Amino acid sequence: MKKRFALLLIVFMMLLNVKFTVSASAFKTINSKTSQSLSKVLFIGRVDTSDPAGPKFAWSDTTIKANFKGTGISVNLKSAGDNWFNVIVDGKVQTPINVSTTTLSPIVLASGLTQGKHSIELVKRTEASVGEVQFLGFNVTEGKLLSAPKPSDKRIMFVGDSITCGYGNEGTSQYQSFTTKNENAYLAYGAVTGRLIGADSETVCWSGKGLVRNYGGNTTDLMPDLYDRILPYNTTLLLDSSKWIPQVVVINLGTNDFSIGAPDKTVFTSAYLKFISKIRGQYPKADIYCAVGPMLNGDNLTQARDYVKSTVDSEEALGDKKVHFIEFPMQDPANGYGEDWHPTVKTHEIMANQLANQIKADLGWNK
Repeated sequence: MKKRFALLLIVFMMLLNVKFTVSASAFKTINSKTSQSLSKVLFIGRVDTSDPAGPKFAWSDTTIKANFKGTGISVNLKSAGDNWFNVIVDGKVQTPINVSTTTLSPIVLASGLTQGKHSIELVKRTEASVGEVQFLGFNVTEGKLLSAPKPSDKRIMFVGDSITCGYGNEGTSQYQSFTTKNENAYLAYGAVTGRLIGADSETVCWSGKGLVRNYGGNTTDLMPDLYDRILPYNTTLLLDSSKWIPQVVVINLGTNDFSIGAPDKTVFTSAYLKFISKIRGQYPKADIYCAVGPMLNGDNLTQARDYVKSTVDSEEALGDKKVHFIEFPMQDPANGYGEDWHPTVKTHEIMANQLANQIKADLGWNK
C-alpha cells in the first residue's frame, strides 16, 4: 500500500512538472507574439516599453494605430482606472469603449467586416489622473496585422491643464461634476488641431495643475514637475526628448494659477521663462506658443494676459523669435458649457481652428 501511494505521488509530481513546463512555454510564446506584433503597431504619445508583457501609457490622447487584413479585430487592455477610449475603424469613429479595472479582455472593436484591408485606431479619452493602461496586443479575426501606419512628418506637443485634457467637454451642463465618460481628449482643441493640420499630437496635461500653484493654491506636483514623466505617477521614468521631436509646442497653463486671485507677477513670469527655457533646450528649433484662455474672465484674464505677454516679450528681447502669444476668446454661453464650467466640444472646435490657422500661417504648413 505504501509503495502504491509512493508511486502515485511520483506520477502526480511528474504531472505537475509537465503542466508547469507547458505553462511557462505558453507564456514565452505569448510574450514573443506580443513583441513581434508591436513592430506592426504605431504608438503616438508617451509610452513605457520596459515591461515585456506590453507597453504602458497614461497621458491624454495617447493613440494606438494599426492596419490589418481580416473580418474583425479585438484588443487586450489592462486598466488601472475607469478609462475610456475612442475607437476609429477605417477612419470612422465608433461607440467609445470603457476599460476599467474589472473589464475582461479581449474587447471586440470591430466585427463582421468585409474580408480585406482595414485600419484601427484607439485614442485614450481620459486623462492621466484616471490611471495607467497596458496594451497587451490585438487579435485579428480571419486575418493578421499588416505593416504599421507611418507617422506624420508634422508633430505638435500640447502641455496644459483640464482645458487641454478635454475635461467635461461632452457634458451638457456647467452644474455637472466631473465624469470620466464625458472627458474626450480626442475632441479637445489639441487633438483637433493636429488633425486639421495633419500632424501627430502628443498631449501632456493634468486637470487642476498650474505653473506656480495648482487649483486652490497648493504647490504639490506642478505641471513643470510632471512634464518630463513618461508615466506621471513614476518619478524616475523620464522623457528622452531625442526620441520624438515636435516642430511646435503649445503651452496652455495659468488658469489654475489664478483660481484664488492673481499670483505675484515676477514669480509667475520667472517660472514661465524657466519652463520655456527647459523646452527650448530640448527642442531648439520648435515654435513655442504660449496660450491664454478661454475660461478666465475679468481682472484675472486681464492680468493673465499681461503676465503671459510679458513672458513672450522677454523671450523676444533675448532674441528668441519663435516664441508666440495666442489668446483664445472667452467661452460664449451660446456654445454651452461642459462639466464644471469647462469648454464644450463646440468651443474646443473654435479654439482648434484658430490655433491651426495660426500655426499654418507661421510655419507654412498646409495639409
